[in-house]
Amino acid sequence: MSIQYKRIKLLDVKDIKKILPITELTIREYLKKGKIPGGQKIGKNWYVSQDNLKAFLSGDSLQDSKEKIV
Repeated sequence: MSIQYKRIKLLDVKDIKKILPITELTIREYLKKGKIPGGQKIGKNWYVSQDNLKAFLSGDSLQDSKEKIV
């Protein structure tokens, strides 16, 4: 379930799985290791901004959202 924080749309692992043809476990590992930039863990769930996911998919490394959500 995605969430909105200010003007940033945050996608969770299930949202990312709908876009990427990889398992939820692999997505969590990518977020944990920083392969998908800007991943943040809120509670026990991982989130990444929609802009950072787009940057990952295009081969860029945006991670401009230096503002921590938590």
